[in-house]
Amino acid sequence: MSKTVAAFVLLAAAAGLLISRPAPPARVGQQPDGAFVLHNGWRLTPAGKQIPLSTLPMSTALSPDGKYLLVLNGGYLPPSISVIDVAAERETARVPVEDGWLGLTFNRKGDRVYVGGGSQPFVFEFSFAGGELKPARRFAVMPDPRPTDHVGDVAVSPDGRLLYVASLFRNSIVVLNTYSGFRVSEIPTGRRPYRILFAPDGKTFYVSHWADAGVGEYDAAAASIPERAANARLGTIAVGMHPTDMVYLPGKNEASGDETAFVGRLFVACANTNSVMVLGITDDNQARLIERLNVALAPRAPAGSTPSALALSPDGKWLYVVCSDNNTVAVVDVSEYQAAVQGFIPTAWYPTAVRAMSDGRIFILNGRGRGGFANPAGPNPTVKGGGTSQYVGRMQTGSLSIVPPPGDEQLDAYSRQAVLNSPYNDDKLHDPGVKLPSEIKHALYIVKENRTYDQVLGDLKEGNGDPSLVLFGEQITPNHHKLAREFVLLDNFYVNADVSADGHNWTMAAIANDYVEKMWPSRYGHRRKIYDFEGGEPAAFPPAGYLWTNALSAGLTLRNYGMWVQNNKALTGVERVRDPALAPYTDKNFVTFNLDYPDQKRADEFLREFNEFVKKGALPQLILLRLPNDHTAGTAAGKHTPLALAADNDYALGRIVEAISRSPVWNQIAIFVVEDDAQNGPDHVDSHRSPAFVLSAYSKRGFVDSTHYATVSMLRTMELLLGLRPMTQFDAAATPMANCFAAVPDARPYTAEKPRISLEDRNAAEAPAAAASARMDFSAEDRVDDDALNRILWSAIRGSNPPAATRSYFARAPR
Repeated sequence: MSKTVAAFVLLAAAAGLLISRPAPPARVGQQPDGAFVLHNGWRLTPAGKQIPLSTLPMSTALSPDGKYLLVLNGGYLPPSISVIDVAAERETARVPVEDGWLGLTFNRKGDRVYVGGGSQPFVFEFSFAGGELKPARRFAVMPDPRPTDHVGDVAVSPDGRLLYVASLFRNSIVVLNTYSGFRVSEIPTGRRPYRILFAPDGKTFYVSHWADAGVGEYDAAAASIPERAANARLGTIAVGMHPTDMVYLPGKNEASGDETAFVGRLFVACANTNSVMVLGITDDNQARLIERLNVALAPRAPAGSTPSALALSPDGKWLYVVCSDNNTVAVVDVSEYQAAVQGFIPTAWYPTAVRAMSDGRIFILNGRGRGGFANPAGPNPTVKGGGTSQYVGRMQTGSLSIVPPPGDEQLDAYSRQAVLNSPYNDDKLHDPGVKLPSEIKHALYIVKENRTYDQVLGDLKEGNGDPSLVLFGEQITPNHHKLAREFVLLDNFYVNADVSADGHNWTMAAIANDYVEKMWPSRYGHRRKIYDFEGGEPAAFPPAGYLWTNALSAGLTLRNYGMWVQNNKALTGVERVRDPALAPYTDKNFVTFNLDYPDQKRADEFLREFNEFVKKGALPQLILLRLPNDHTAGTAAGKHTPLALAADNDYALGRIVEAISRSPVWNQIAIFVVEDDAQNGPDHVDSHRSPAFVLSAYSKRGFVDSTHYATVSMLRTMELLLGLRPMTQFDAAATPMANCFAAVPDARPYTAEKPRISLEDRNAAEAPAAAASARMDFSAEDRVDDDALNRILWSAIRGSNPPAATRSYFARAPR
């Protein structure tokens, strides 16, 4: 069987293979067969040799002699460049860089390396000789740096004289002189220029416009002349959403008659689709879409494969496509003008780049390495060493996979494994395999902030908890505990996200797209100044929109309390809604994230409208509600104590459930409660494990459900109840939470527990770490160092002194 035929058979058989597969293991982590089950239910079985790297390795550059591969690590930890000896297959050095993001290239001679400066408005130059990388100069990209500036890709002109630099948020390419470092010109582009690629003749170059569905073609000569640079764009080629990487393959087609003759093909990865677009390029540099390559693991899969990076084999026969969210590299035969997907190579977690070597080996960067981690010491000063490394942002380090050239049989085996690693199959689009109560017509979706299971519910003997890790136990959160006991205790539920930036996207869109995943580590590493992940940034828009987009397109009624909004300065309501589609359905009197504003007032406003809706018989079918105060605000003097804020959040949740359970709609509504992420504390199972609740008259009572669920399971359950389509492959593949529901309702109302501590307690001036807390920015979620905040919480609640690493943070915190 040819590889092409085998690939089509493989894809056609994918659903059947998965249906016959045994149920996934109940727990995350390393499995007896060597696979790793992620918190989201996907399996990792990476091919090849694995070399550990730092956080978010995202781009490579090969020395002209082919002896060394440079890797840019641009994640949460301080950025660095890894030097890889290609023959020895080992890292020989790791060199710090002030900042770096995507841009990494050699000059033609191979003695200079250029790095796009990320949040720093520079290109950093390094000298390179014999595998030794040394800092040299830095070139200013912007004469008037702004907090929003972000320097991305870099490309050297074919003659080596000029350096082309992507300025993401000025929507431009800046041209620098490689000899002097001076600015030559600036070229306007489409929104968020991502990749810069020169055509083989050097006369034109292409720029993928990340926030637009287009690729710009530019005149290189005009771009280098200040007077002509503004008009350097020759045209824009329409492609799929979120174009990222590009490669150019020279070669003529066999055109006859009226067929168009091409001199080459431009391949464009479109990350908000499952496709690579293939453009035919004519000899006068006109482009025409000639093919769309589907690189999903199943033919009808919704968006979510995230093709984000490309590489061509040196002989031009093979195209390798990084599918970040599928944890695969697709192998495509491009030896003919009609390309064909041959199979898939399974990778480690979230691949970001690929490079094909002259000897056939395939080098793959994996942004998050070989799996997730439990973080019982993260952070916990009662544990030796203080758990200083167990913050999710720093634990998830990347890796380099080195895969020998696969023959036909090996590629077929890889492909079968890649399909089996995914919980998705096409049958799940129309048959989720479960039955939910048809009487439920309304869903209330409550989103809270940043807690792990063990922090809150670890003291419940009925579940898989570690009481030694509890911060907000039953004395502080009596309603969380009572709800878990009276309804369903979920002790194997995981958030899909790492932090709030990707968390709110996973919670509302069943994915965090590649913009979010590639930008949040810089923000959380305190390099990038901007938080733009909850609406307003066009490049962050997900493939199928948000849950409310889905609901409105299906004709459902909707009400929003606090999602994608900005408060007014007086904290009396909403100043702006960041998605115009959501604005008409938003309660303008509801105050979103602000830790000085009680969740009790949020509950008051919600219940005021809820009672009006019920009285009129007009309760919306989908209701979104934000209750954020379990985030807490550290120990700054005069602020509410962490325990008071957690108790405030607990009582607000209890009041809401009580009111709904005593209303006429109790038999018709399900309440879903989730944390957007679990970054702010320890957990002995996985850093993503989190408290979650499904509350309804149809909920099972006094039941422990240890089914492996994730945020997308909750989304899928709401979609099925309300008649909505899945938004991505992740909610389509998710296990619905049917095991939480009974066949007949139990309409007994819930009685909220009163707070057991004062909700008005405030931090004293002598509170532990009060001065450090006062210097933290709690104006929005995750603007503080979460690692340090966690230690402060342990210090305040457990009475332990912060470990040495935390004390050093206090000493260097800005005053």
